[in-house]
Amino acid sequence: MHSIRGSLIAVALIASSLLFSPSPSQAAPGDLTCTENESVSYSPGLLTTRRSVDVSVDNVLSCTSLTDPAVTGGRVRAVVRGLDRSCTDLAASGSGSYTITWNTGETSTIGYTRSANYVLGTLVIVESGTVTAGKFTGDSVTHVVELLNLNLLACLSEPGLTAASGIGTYLFA
Repeated sequence: MHSIRGSLIAVALIASSLLFSPSPSQAAPGDLTCTENESVSYSPGLLTTRRSVDVSVDNVLSCTSLTDPAVTGGRVRAVVRGLDRSCTDLAASGSGSYTITWNTGETSTIGYTRSANYVLGTLVIVESGTVTAGKFTGDSVTHVVELLNLNLLACLSEPGLTAASGIGTYLFA
């Protein structure tokens, strides 16, 4: 008798999850995953000493979503002017926000906190945050990017380190 009751409860839970699936504007846990190619440029280039630089970021995302298959990609483009940076803090730990524009034309604004650390010559950046506006509002977001093959010798003289690139992942839950 207990096993029949347990089976009926399990069937009811499964049926209710099918009837009340997440709305298309919000991802289910682990639903949206993206890989990215990231390009960053610094103007003027970074040196070993700190100076004011403009940082331009261009991230191209390729995505898979189980609940919204129309979302297949996105892009983050941003320019931050007047950051006080050097080669020792290409991407300083801190917090902020940015917007992803999805291939559907919709956007998601993400508020995040960031940590940045060098691991065997690669800059590893980890951002944890929440979608604060737009598509997927309320979802948590984990973004990890590795800036690879940094030419740190360029930091020793002008024009300095002017570009970096890497790969990363996004997970929306």
